[in-house]
Amino acid sequence: MRKLKMKFIMLKSASDTRRKLLKLLIWTQVFFWSVSLFNIEQNPSQISSPSPSSVSSRDDYKFQDFNLSEWDTHQRIVLTDDTRSYFVSVGNASCYKKGTNLERSIADCVCLRGYYGRHCGIPRSAWESHFRHHPSDEAKLTPRSIPRRVIHGIQVNHEFDLLEARLHMLDGLVDAYLLLESNYSAYGSPKPLRFLERFKDGWMSEFQDKILYVFLSYFPKAGETNGWYADSYLRVFLGKSGLNLLERTRDDDIFLLLDADELPTPESILFLKLFDGWSEPVKFAFRWSVFGFFWLKAEDPGVLETLPLIGKLIQRERKEKVLYLYVACTLGMLSAVYDNNAVLLRKNVWTHTMLRGKVNNYTKTHQKIKSWTLGTSPHYAGHHCSWCYTPQDIQLKMSSAQRHDKPRWGDYPEKLDLFYIQGLVESGSWFDDTKPFIFVDREETEPDIYAPEYILQHDERYHYLLDLPNPSLDNQP
Repeated sequence: MRKLKMKFIMLKSASDTRRKLLKLLIWTQVFFWSVSLFNIEQNPSQISSPSPSSVSSRDDYKFQDFNLSEWDTHQRIVLTDDTRSYFVSVGNASCYKKGTNLERSIADCVCLRGYYGRHCGIPRSAWESHFRHHPSDEAKLTPRSIPRRVIHGIQVNHEFDLLEARLHMLDGLVDAYLLLESNYSAYGSPKPLRFLERFKDGWMSEFQDKILYVFLSYFPKAGETNGWYADSYLRVFLGKSGLNLLERTRDDDIFLLLDADELPTPESILFLKLFDGWSEPVKFAFRWSVFGFFWLKAEDPGVLETLPLIGKLIQRERKEKVLYLYVACTLGMLSAVYDNNAVLLRKNVWTHTMLRGKVNNYTKTHQKIKSWTLGTSPHYAGHHCSWCYTPQDIQLKMSSAQRHDKPRWGDYPEKLDLFYIQGLVESGSWFDDTKPFIFVDREETEPDIYAPEYILQHDERYHYLLDLPNPSLDNQP
């Protein structure tokens, strides 16, 4: 029995070593793709402007007469400063107004519930995840007289409801959106410019002046044989082409890179705008929901749990899997270290030997690069609502997915059936017939944990994401 146990341990160790080497090779390859892929693409001629959409009843908005063929020459955003007052003097202290009990504050800042630090300006997400455990880092934080500006990069396909929520949630916080849309899916199939068509009809007209529309008019040649290349190229093009449309930027402005299904909390973004002293890059911790806020992604099973007989004997309480993503840094770091290649921020490759010289030059005039995490369970920095669509839009997502994210469920006709998809949503099952999700009872969950405030306030609009559908034979997808 002892020999058998030793043999099992040796096999497991060898397997772990092989997996680590394979992971190292894959990430090294991804890094080299990311560094070079933008330069090897030619600049194919852009397609002509599509026929005008239906006339909107609104008086005037940016995209009403938008000329697609001139997207990179005839739109600009000149960044301006926010002159609003966010702090008030109390004795010798500078207190964040929203986080301070001003009636009780006499000589120092007395914080309201959910805010911490000397200035009562650290939201719970940042406090519980980092500054509570690193007092020396908390001591470096100082209020800014002029807030940083936030440039938010995002690529879109058909996430209309989530973008609408984002624009409202981050109103007054994001100074410019770099919104990338392509007339090709990540798979390489031609597709309509769904967002541009809606913008031209007046959709989200009150926010259009803050949107810079970045148009990718071709599918990268290498993406035809490498789906991961196609996926990365979108972010590379977004950074390289979109940032050129901004004027009067500063090195300490924030670049925020998120996918359309990643919604940050407003207080986390405002903290980064209002304070100096935090290091970069910043990793956000997202609450990870699937199909809707009623299903939470569970941790992956351990090795023993996957074994046929032993797995059934192991009883372990299921825990949520928090999603950690590198999403923010300053424009200075993005430019000096990453050459405006946004995918390198996402991959967090600043420690790579190829970038050592750029990092050394950057830190001669800026603070030392040190990543940190903003958010922790249950005090998240945002919500990641994966596959959060109607069954019809889940079907569209499946057919649009890139080629090599295997298994590619859109390649299986039976998985595209709308009744099948509806059944997955109702039962909390996945396409491989597993049940990797934890049911979340809305009535027993704190509202700010369950879903973003804006979505909760518009219950009727977002009911399909807030409330688990009732299984019914008459329930039509």
